[in-house]
Amino acid sequence: MINFFKSFIYCAALFSSVLGYGTPLITPEEFLASQNATTLALVGAAPPDPLAPLIAVSSPDSLDQGLKNPFNIEVLMKAQKDAQLNFSSFKAFYGAFKLDITDRLLKEASKTLTGLKLSNLEVPAGKHKIVLRVSDTQGRTSEKEIVIKVE
Repeated sequence: MINFFKSFIYCAALFSSVLGYGTPLITPEEFLASQNATTLALVGAAPPDPLAPLIAVSSPDSLDQGLKNPFNIEVLMKAQKDAQLNFSSFKAFYGAFKLDITDRLLKEASKTLTGLKLSNLEVPAGKHKIVLRVSDTQGRTSEKEIVIKVE
């Protein structure tokens, strides 16, 4: 019964996005579903490529301390050596279900020369895991998991 409820919330969030009801970056239902999910280990995941693009959060200085709504985040992305960043490959995934929130995130972001700047974000209080993925022109892909604690 609980799994049915989680699935129902997930589908409702997806439909509200498709129907254009102005879905926020992370809905309370997505947050709850992700918090209650069992995390699955990746089997046979490839080790990171040392020449893949670099992804780092430059602001705030530390995500270890709780943030208060609304908050700002700046993400730096940089290709290495013989490549350029392929920004069109950028993806953002939320929570245990790896819900693709790329379009929502990019709607809230300003693209900079060095990455993305997100201002005045509002998300439900709690701990949020977001995986950022980007590739370079050589096809090397990098992923970075960021954990945001919101009070």
